[in-house]
Amino acid sequence: MTFDRDRHTPFEELISASLHGDLTADERNRLDAHLDTCATCRATLAAFSDQRRIMSGLRHMPVPRDIGARVRAGIEQEQSARPWWKRPPAIFAGVGGGLAVVAGALLAIVLLNNNPNDRDVGQASPTPSLPAASVSATAVPTLAPLSTPAPTQPPASVAPSISAEPAPTATPVEASPEPDGYLAVTGPPDNQVMTVTDAATREPLAEAPAAVPIAAELSPDGQWVAYIVDVGTGSGFTEIRATRITEGLSSDESGAPTPIDSPVAVGETITLAESVGGTPFVEHLFWSSDSQYLAFTAVSRDGGGTDVWIFEPSRGTASRATDTGTAYAGSWVPGDTETSLLWISTAGETPDSYLRMFHDDAGAIGVADPEDSEFPAAINVFQPILSPNGALVIYWTGGMDRSEGELEWTFSAQGGPWLAVNEQAGERGYEFVDSRQLFSDVFLDREAFTSAAIRWSPDSDAFAVWGAAWEGIPQGSETLYPDPARIYLGRATRSGHITIDTALDVGDLPPDATVVDVKIAGTGRHLAITARHPLGGTLSVPEADLLLVTRNLGKLADEVDSLAPNDGRWYGPAFYSETDWAELIGD
Repeated sequence: MTFDRDRHTPFEELISASLHGDLTADERNRLDAHLDTCATCRATLAAFSDQRRIMSGLRHMPVPRDIGARVRAGIEQEQSARPWWKRPPAIFAGVGGGLAVVAGALLAIVLLNNNPNDRDVGQASPTPSLPAASVSATAVPTLAPLSTPAPTQPPASVAPSISAEPAPTATPVEASPEPDGYLAVTGPPDNQVMTVTDAATREPLAEAPAAVPIAAELSPDGQWVAYIVDVGTGSGFTEIRATRITEGLSSDESGAPTPIDSPVAVGETITLAESVGGTPFVEHLFWSSDSQYLAFTAVSRDGGGTDVWIFEPSRGTASRATDTGTAYAGSWVPGDTETSLLWISTAGETPDSYLRMFHDDAGAIGVADPEDSEFPAAINVFQPILSPNGALVIYWTGGMDRSEGELEWTFSAQGGPWLAVNEQAGERGYEFVDSRQLFSDVFLDREAFTSAAIRWSPDSDAFAVWGAAWEGIPQGSETLYPDPARIYLGRATRSGHITIDTALDVGDLPPDATVVDVKIAGTGRHLAITARHPLGGTLSVPEADLLLVTRNLGKLADEVDSLAPNDGRWYGPAFYSETDWAELIGD
């Protein structure tokens, strides 16, 4: 009881201040997000409000049950044609009379929040229908209104000397819910093999030395699958590998298709680097939009820390790009200019991110200090992950620390992921503007998130978060939240983005299973999930199911299907293609 009481105390003070109109914008947003999930504090607000009415001599009038819907509808009707970063923040203008203070407080509570009553943990509250699978190749989603404050130290603008706008990714006319392929480890325990498998036919496209794959990314041109594998159960060591699965085609001077030259043959696997397993921050693989580069982070096995590596498929080699021992790879900026821009972050008490420009076809990549970038730093920004069309960005902010003996940095103070617009403003280049918390209903106190895995959908709207390592006071009044065992599916176009209600159903995963990897289809509501089973013993073979989950809204249960045989072997991670790579293979 003491624990629960301590959780509510700071919000009771905010509730009291709200009735006098003494809240700052930051305090108001924190209170609104908390009230959305806490029945205890909603009851406190009601009691405080009743007391205030009695003392002021006002007649008690019940709040209409549909006030939230009416306010929301009125605002959306006026502002739906404008993006959220250009909408005015003053939404309560015109509330007057003797009830102005009380009415303003009540409106703030219900505005842009889901109905707080009758919620089922693990089920989404009723919301508008999800977008159709047909997605425009150029449209940017109509984003939800800003509902959370910007970071204390907003990221600085950066100014890359480029003239081209970020190129949107080519999205299929109708997105498929099922992935195009996946990795699999099959065969008897003493003679296992890893294959890159066609998800439609379950036929192998290429073979590789057996190991347990924990992350995978298909190159945009469909030629390569890059992946990270555990190289020994319990060893903690990993390898970053790449397998070439198609020949690839280009056009000659006459326009006729010709094979792309490469020093690596189709079906061949190469090891790009060795690493040590760690947080999700080192399990990201970032392809450039033209498939010319792959960026990743490797943790030195001799205690040298973390550094960024770049793989060049045209050369068939990977090169170290930093030697600071604190560098982490972020996203490439989409585009098809003669230079490529990569976000590189440096961990520290306050993390920063830098743009590094690679002059394409300028020779082998060399080592450079990220701080020597010709562009201004993004202060208190860590590992920016751009949406596929480059319009939005998810990044981390907060204080970081590395415990004695640890090889990696994690967040130790007010750590959390944020969502922002990745805006290119002429000569000023890229800015992260109008930032808001990705988890809108949690309070980022001194102890908050330390790390989490994050994935965008190809539609540049939906995103998934899993493995959320939360060390603060649990934010759920009836269940653990944020929960590292749950998957949260959010949207840029959804008010609140991620809340306790956006968790996938508890029954979607097998009992005791651990989420290894999540991919989202272009539909924005289908997820290919790699779920690892616990080992049965020291000589047991690692097992994982590859599941396709169809996310349903409200109280309708999610649909779960298996994408691979449940035969006690390892299946996943999956990958979705941005091109018709099956056509390149030549069925």
